Amino acid sequence: MDYLSLCLICKDENDYLAEWLDYHILVGVDRFYIYDNESRVSLRETLKEYIERGWVIVMDIPGKAMQLHAYDHCLRTFGPNTFWLGFIDTDEFIVPKTCLNLKDFLKEYEGYGAMAVSTLFFGTGGHKERPAAGQIASYLLRTHETFQENKLIKSFVRPEQVMLPNSPHDFVYKPTAWCVNEDFKRIDYQRFPNSIKKIQVNHYYCRSESEIDLKMKRGNAGDLPWTRLRFSQINKYATFLDRTILDVLEQVISLQDPEGRLKGLGLLEKMATLARKRSPTPFLSNVPDNVVLHQQMIENIALRTLLGEAQDRNDLENLEPMYKQLLQDTPHKVTCYTDLMWLYLLRGQPDPAWQYLAQAWRLAPNTFFVLLNMTQYFLRVSNFEMAEKTARLLLEEAPHDLQALGFLADALMGLNRYEEGLKVGIPTIELAARVGELPEKMSVNLVKKMADYLLQKKEYQQAVNLWEAGLACVKDDVNPVLELVQILLQIGDYPRAQQWLLVAQKLEPQNQVVQKLLRQVNGKRPAGRKPR
Repeated sequence: MDYLSLCLICKDENDYLAEWLDYHILVGVDRFYIYDNESRVSLRETLKEYIERGWVIVMDIPGKAMQLHAYDHCLRTFGPNTFWLGFIDTDEFIVPKTCLNLKDFLKEYEGYGAMAVSTLFFGTGGHKERPAAGQIASYLLRTHETFQENKLIKSFVRPEQVMLPNSPHDFVYKPTAWCVNEDFKRIDYQRFPNSIKKIQVNHYYCRSESEIDLKMKRGNAGDLPWTRLRFSQINKYATFLDRTILDVLEQVISLQDPEGRLKGLGLLEKMATLARKRSPTPFLSNVPDNVVLHQQMIENIALRTLLGEAQDRNDLENLEPMYKQLLQDTPHKVTCYTDLMWLYLLRGQPDPAWQYLAQAWRLAPNTFFVLLNMTQYFLRVSNFEMAEKTARLLLEEAPHDLQALGFLADALMGLNRYEEGLKVGIPTIELAARVGELPEKMSVNLVKKMADYLLQKKEYQQAVNLWEAGLACVKDDVNPVLELVQILLQIGDYPRAQQWLLVAQKLEPQNQVVQKLLRQVNGKRPAGRKPR
C-alpha cells in the first residue's frame, strides 16, 4: 500500500507534466493517478516512460465538466491503495516548508479525515511567452496572503474517510471525520484564511501572456469557465517575491547530489535526473479498462446544478426542498445548515435561520466557518452587540483576516461607536485596496457608512480618500463612483469629479445621471483645463 498519491485531471497540459511529476517525486509522492480529459495528444503517449516505470496510471475520461467525476472515481477505485490521496492541478506545486518530504509532513495529521493546504496565486512575472526554464524557476511573483483567491484550499484526504468530492477543493467526509489545516483548525468549506507557515501550494495560474490566451481558448476539465478579468486581477496583485520552492529544491538536490555532479545542469534537468534514479513500489492492484461513473455522484452533481440555477434565478421557494434534500443526504455536513440559514434570511425569516445556524454550531462549535456565518447573521438582523463578539472570536482564529476585520468595523459602526469603527475600518479598506481582498459588496457598504460619518464631521478629504480606496475593490458598479463624485462636487474639486465621471461613463455609457453630471462639471471647469 502506498502512503501518498496524487490525483490529477488535465486536458492538453502534456508539456507541463514532466516538471510536475519530477518535482513531486522528489518531495515524496509514491504514485500518480492522471485522468486524461480528451487531450489532443494522448497522455499515455506523453507519459510512456513514467507509466512503464510504474509512477503513473492514466485513465481516459471524456466529456465536459468531468473533474468531480474523475476525483470520485479515483477515490473509489484507487483510494484503497493509498493512505493519503491529494488533489491538485498541473499548475500547482506542493511546497513543504518544515521538512523536505511530504510523507514526513503528513504523519502528524493521520488522526484526521483530511489535511488542507493554503494556495498562493502567482502571476506571469512579466513573461510574454512560455519560459524555457519551466514554471518553478520562472514564476516567482505571487499575490499577498490576504488576496481573496488565496483563501482557496487544496486537500489531502484519507480515502476511507470520504463520501464524495464536494468541489475541486473540498470533500464530503463521513460523520466522524473532518478536515484540518496546518494549525489543526477545522475546515468545513473550500475557502479558509490563508496559513502558510508549514506548507503551501504554489498555483501558477497565469503563466505567461501567450499561455493565458491558449488556456482560455482550450477550456478546462471543470465546470467553471476562465475569464480574462480573473487573470488580470491576479496578475495585477502578484507583486510579492516568493522563492520558497527554489529553496526547498536546492536542499533536496543538495542532499541527493552531495558531490555536486549535476552542478552544470538547469533546474529541469537536475530534477529529471534525480527523479529517474527513484523507483516506486510495485503496483499490485488491477486497473480498470475505463471509467464508470458513480450513480451517487451523478445525482449529487445534478441536484447541485439545479440548485445553482435556482440561485441564479433567486428562486427562493424551489431552493428550500433542494437544500433539504442535500441535508437529508449528509446531515453531518455543516454547510447544509448554513445554506438553509441564508435561505431563510433572504426570505425575511430570521427565526428558522437561527435554528439552522444553531445546528451548525452544534456540529462544529467555535470554528471559523460557523463563526463567520454567525457574525453575518447578527449583522443582518442588526444585533450589533453579538456581531462584535463573534467578529472578535473570528479574529482570534484569524487575526489578519480582512473580512473579519470588516465585520468588526461594521458592528462597531452599528453600535454608534464610530471612532472605534474608523480605527478598524479605514486601515482594513486601505489594505484591501492594495491586495484586492475584500468582497466588493461588503467594501461598498462599509465604505459608505464610514464616509457618511466623516462627511458629518466635515472631513471631506478623508471621505474622498476612503471612497477611492474602496473603489479599488469594485470592478463594475457605477453607484459607488457616483457617491465619490458627489463629495468631489461638494468640495469643488471638478477635475477629479470629471475624472471619475469618465470612469462611470465607461461603465454605463447611457446612464442619464452620469451624463447630466458630466455636463454640469464641464460647464463649471475653466476652458482648456484638462482633468488631472
